[in-house]
Amino acid sequence: MAEWYARFVTRWKWLIIVLWAAMVAAVLVGLPKLPDVVAHKSTTYLPDSDPSMVASRLADEVDPDHHAKSTVIVAVHRAGGLSSADRAYLEDGLARVDGDKASYHVSYVQTANNAPKDMASSFISSDKTTEIAVVGLTENIEDPGLSDDLQRLHDAFAHPPAGAQVYLTGDTPVQKDAITLMQGAADKTAVVTVGLVLVILLAVFRAVLAPLLTLLAIGLSYLVSSSVVAWLAQRGFPVSTFTQTFMIAVLFGAGTDYTVILLNRFREELTKTHTRADALAGALRGVGKTVIFSSLTVLVSFAALYFANFGLYRSGVGVAVGVAITLLTCLTLIPALMALFGRNLYWPVVPKPGMDHRPSRLWGWTSRVSTRRPWLVTLMLAVVLTPVALAFGPSRSFDPMADIPDAPSVQGFHVVSDAFGTGEAMPTTVVLKTDANLRTSDGLATIDRISRQLASVHGVAEVDSATQPLGKVVTDFELSHQNQQAADGLGQVKGGLGQMADQLGSAAKQGGQAQGALNQLQSGAASLAQGARQTAGGASQLASGADRLAGGAKQLADGTAQASQAAAQLSDGTQQLSGAAGQVSTAASALAGAIAQWTAAHPDQANNPNWQQIEQLAQQLAQGTQQVAASSQQLAAGAKQLAVSMPGLVGGMNQVAGSATQLAQGAHRLAGGASQVADGGGQLASGIAQFTQKSGDLATGLSQAAGAAQKLQSGVAQAQSFLSESSAAPSPGFYVPQSEIQNNAELRQALDAFVSPDGHVAKFRVLLNHTPYSPEAIATVNQLRQAASVALAASPVHTGEVYVGGTTAFQAAMNTLSSEDFSWTMTLVFGAIFVLLVAMLRSVLTPLLILVSLAATYFVTMGLVQQFSVHVLGQDGVSWTVPFFTFLLLVALGVDYSIFLMSRFDEEYWAGWDAGRRGDTAERSRIAPRGPMPMRAMRTAMRRMGGVVFSAAVIMAGTFGSMMVTGMATMVEIGLSVVVGLFLYVFVLLAFFMPAAIALVGPAHPWPFVRWHEEEDGDEEEGAGTGARERAPVRPSLEGPGSQV
Repeated sequence: MAEWYARFVTRWKWLIIVLWAAMVAAVLVGLPKLPDVVAHKSTTYLPDSDPSMVASRLADEVDPDHHAKSTVIVAVHRAGGLSSADRAYLEDGLARVDGDKASYHVSYVQTANNAPKDMASSFISSDKTTEIAVVGLTENIEDPGLSDDLQRLHDAFAHPPAGAQVYLTGDTPVQKDAITLMQGAADKTAVVTVGLVLVILLAVFRAVLAPLLTLLAIGLSYLVSSSVVAWLAQRGFPVSTFTQTFMIAVLFGAGTDYTVILLNRFREELTKTHTRADALAGALRGVGKTVIFSSLTVLVSFAALYFANFGLYRSGVGVAVGVAITLLTCLTLIPALMALFGRNLYWPVVPKPGMDHRPSRLWGWTSRVSTRRPWLVTLMLAVVLTPVALAFGPSRSFDPMADIPDAPSVQGFHVVSDAFGTGEAMPTTVVLKTDANLRTSDGLATIDRISRQLASVHGVAEVDSATQPLGKVVTDFELSHQNQQAADGLGQVKGGLGQMADQLGSAAKQGGQAQGALNQLQSGAASLAQGARQTAGGASQLASGADRLAGGAKQLADGTAQASQAAAQLSDGTQQLSGAAGQVSTAASALAGAIAQWTAAHPDQANNPNWQQIEQLAQQLAQGTQQVAASSQQLAAGAKQLAVSMPGLVGGMNQVAGSATQLAQGAHRLAGGASQVADGGGQLASGIAQFTQKSGDLATGLSQAAGAAQKLQSGVAQAQSFLSESSAAPSPGFYVPQSEIQNNAELRQALDAFVSPDGHVAKFRVLLNHTPYSPEAIATVNQLRQAASVALAASPVHTGEVYVGGTTAFQAAMNTLSSEDFSWTMTLVFGAIFVLLVAMLRSVLTPLLILVSLAATYFVTMGLVQQFSVHVLGQDGVSWTVPFFTFLLLVALGVDYSIFLMSRFDEEYWAGWDAGRRGDTAERSRIAPRGPMPMRAMRTAMRRMGGVVFSAAVIMAGTFGSMMVTGMATMVEIGLSVVVGLFLYVFVLLAFFMPAAIALVGPAHPWPFVRWHEEEDGDEEEGAGTGARERAPVRPSLEGPGSQV
């Protein structure tokens, strides 16, 4: 196969080159550029079903008037305090933007001037050094015009007053600056990579043409790959700012490695033959499979990322496309160039037949040491490397702004954070979704309870919601405040009841005095009747008794005058009593109603025995005072009638007294009317008796009412004391009457800002004490969700779902999802690589040993890099993306060097056994001159491949080392990890562990793909001795394991 393909490439080399040139030209003309696509494509890091994504969508429903695809915070700052000119400059600029929304692609502008009154102060820092405004944009990071929009906003505030600075910050400007700087870093990485690779290739080949053609071929491969990935990205293929950087590093690193191993083997074959075709066939036969399997491990490793859930990890799948195209380059364009230039590739040191290939002295020494003392070497490696690996802890840095500390948006973020608090620029949003209506009394009580519970979470600086727009609850709607007001009102009622009791007591006393007067009046009426009877009994006695009659008439006149005064007093007293009784009845009814309303608002107090006694007493008082009021009205009416009639009686008695002298003269007329007087006097006496009885009942009722008022006064005092105590309770409660919700303008503004129009969604703006990306802030997200859920369960509206959104919640979700993806992606990558290694090496044990060496390299590398990040870079830990990408790169790329070595080992291993079977002892000794066959094959392979692996590792380290010149913390850590890991793997694990492991495995290397038979070993070196017996494997063929070759 290799010979046929070599002849085909040699024959059609020009056609292959021309086709590649045409393809590159077509791609450059017809396909988009990857940097342009990445700049205008937002990476979907999380699935739409993630709670933080749901929270973001629900929060947009709350305030439709302030909906935007993205937002920008405009901040004006002066260190010594803003001047009026600074604020006027900001307002004028914002007014221009607001007045020309279409040109600026702005949906709204929110400032201190147009914000609700109770929220205006939140736009100006407490130290008066900074004022902010929020500008909503109609475009987001995916829109190509966003850069122009941000530039226009910059231009609108390009000339602030001297000494003042204007910043544009927030998620959108920070993300845009990160993309811009990442693209600049990618360009810088590309330049440094090309330069480093060229220098390394010149040193490796000590030639001119081979390095240049290698860079040309890989450069063309990158151009085609990046354009193809960009074209796919326009159709939904995942990409990010990492995609371009990794494609540069991986394609220039791995592609150059594959080219180097082909060119190195081609040079080796040129020392054995005189023809290019034969040398090309030998190179393809010797390392073609190695290149294919090496590239497949990288391709499969990055292709597995397509099945990740985390968008940033999925964006690495573009590297798989690049590796596939690079493999195509290595199998087509590179062989065509080799066939075209032949030995001239290596000018001025042109390889000729008979030239010897220099072995690697370093790996020759490490292989001898490791195979002679495999257990000791393995133990020493474990003792040295295990503590370093254990130094890799869970500490991570989640701050993406650490990559771009000098970006204007990041500087603006720090200005806003210093002035307003760390959470102001990027707050956390808690969202409640429920089927109930939150624009009700119960809904606001629920919002208040959740707000208080969120504020109690450690690390929360402020919670803004509909019930506390500026982080402080509206005290008028707190039940504690309302209870205190009720207690004050009950205090007034208590005083009124005391006055009423005193008035009732005074009225009862006056009633007793009136009853005495009535008794005198009744006695006088009886005397009148008796006198009339005497007059009727004897007219003869009339003259003699005229003097006595005159005296009696005078006494009667005086008595009636006194009775008239008493009747007037009685009428006034009963009128006052009736009015007081009415007031008492009204107050008692109002008190009973207020107590009933309070009971309805506090159902948890309804079963309180003391409160039930108060409620019953209030109802009894209301009923009793109503009865007293009715009786008082009747009594007042009777007393009034009496008072009206008494003056006439007094006048009559005066006439009687005045006419006493006429009595003797009119005795004959008196005799006729005496009987009428007697009858009238009897009726008067009877009426006065009845009135006296009723007035006694009234006095008794007034006395009882006075006692009831005193009891009510005592009950009101108890209620006042209870309400006063409840006003000082730790959880004061919250209650807003429905009428207040409908009529209070400021409350409606707060509702519009924090509750959706349909009342089913409420948001809570949570400001944290920690930086949004800090581990402390991320740990708070779950606590906020739990706190809100607990408060919801204990609230009047106790059903619904709680979601947490915002920058911190988004980062927490990414951390969780990336950790989950890391575990299963590691398993998938390891599994795919294991299958490929088994297929290539026809062994199970050796692939397992390779995976162990790769895993050890990863953990030791991360232990070293984490210590560097903490103690040198001053970070909390390595960047949270570094462990995943370091694992992927070290495993996917590091396994290439294992394949380079172990494929040569496999070749030497089977060549040695084949030579022994043919009896070619000289050839067998040349191939494997020392020890049992596996160890001899490993030593030979390491001596022959040492230089190639070193060169490949240096090239790969150079490409990733170029990432460290970007100055971006994440890129520096990833580049450092790959450099450290590759050198650790090549100079420690491959140099010592793999030969020691092969020595320990011994003849079991090809298990289970072999059959064994006893063979005599003619090698006398290293104590094997002539005639020693060694188990010889029967090499499997492609038709199946165990086939004889």
